[in-house]
Amino acid sequence: MGGHSSGGLFPGTMGDMHADGDDGGKMHLGPDGNVVEKLESAAAPPSTSTTRERLLAEASTDQAKRVVSELYREGAEVGDGGTADAIREQIRTGKLVGGRDHVEKGRQRLRQIERILARNPSHPDRALLERLRDDLKDALGGA
Repeated sequence: MGGHSSGGLFPGTMGDMHADGDDGGKMHLGPDGNVVEKLESAAAPPSTSTTRERLLAEASTDQAKRVVSELYREGAEVGDGGTADAIREQIRTGKLVGGRDHVEKGRQRLRQIERILARNPSHPDRALLERLRDDLKDALGGA
């Protein structure tokens, strides 16, 4: 079964890094990238946006926005709301998620993404499409 990698679709965020290695406060970086103060307050409130909304905001082309919209449906309740997490759930339980075969859907979307990347090696949303592709490949690893 494909396990979900810990990197997620939003790698490189600084939210969990600590200024001096302890677990008491979060790092605050100045414009030059140096630590300017250690914040003792609680972590920032969780984002109210969904993975779908964040990915759509990241996508700069209509083509990538269509792919995201096909992989992340509004109101999806399994995992992060994406097809890859629905695949993982389907493989884990042996049951369809929402009455749909997400393994087959994932294979179709994977082929779609690979065609887009092959046809346009310098696609403006290449990094986003590669992350979506890799997440699907990871999920389909057990199918």
